[in-house]
Amino acid sequence: DPFWVGEMGRAYISGLREGSGGKLLIVPRHLPGLGSADRVLEEEVPTVQKTLEELKQIDLAPFFAVAKNPPGMAVDVADAFLVTHIRYRGFQGNIRQATRPISLDAQALQSVTNLPEIAPWRQGGGVLVADDLGMRSIRRSYDPRGLSFNARLIMQDALNAGNDLLILDRFAAE
Repeated sequence: DPFWVGEMGRAYISGLREGSGGKLLIVPRHLPGLGSADRVLEEEVPTVQKTLEELKQIDLAPFFAVAKNPPGMAVDVADAFLVTHIRYRGFQGNIRQATRPISLDAQALQSVTNLPEIAPWRQGGGVLVADDLGMRSIRRSYDPRGLSFNARLIMQDALNAGNDLLILDRFAAE
């Protein structure tokens, strides 16, 4: 139930803040949600067959709950969100068209971060963190045969999409 997931998320964040004396940054993952993914993220970029309106009702609702205020304004608000590598088919209302992984797709990511439930949080200092950019699924989304890895291009795409921080893990040859 999205409502209760949001409530538990808020309580968990409050507990982390209290237990750490306010010394932790809280970064829930996987914005905008992996619950409807059709495959494991590690091996291949998953695809979700939902419109943005459908995502708002279920997958995004827990994120909305922990982004009700700008970071630092309440103890139950996330400091950042980890942006996942997932494609959406039907995101813009066209079921035949899929986004790139949302962590690398400026238009798709901005569609989420410009929503009225997240925009004030973002404008108030909410940070977006791109998930592990060296993941096999990301490598294969750029080169399906896995023969090359253009780390610079992937990092550039992640920053251009709107991420503030990048996780640069698994950049060594596989």
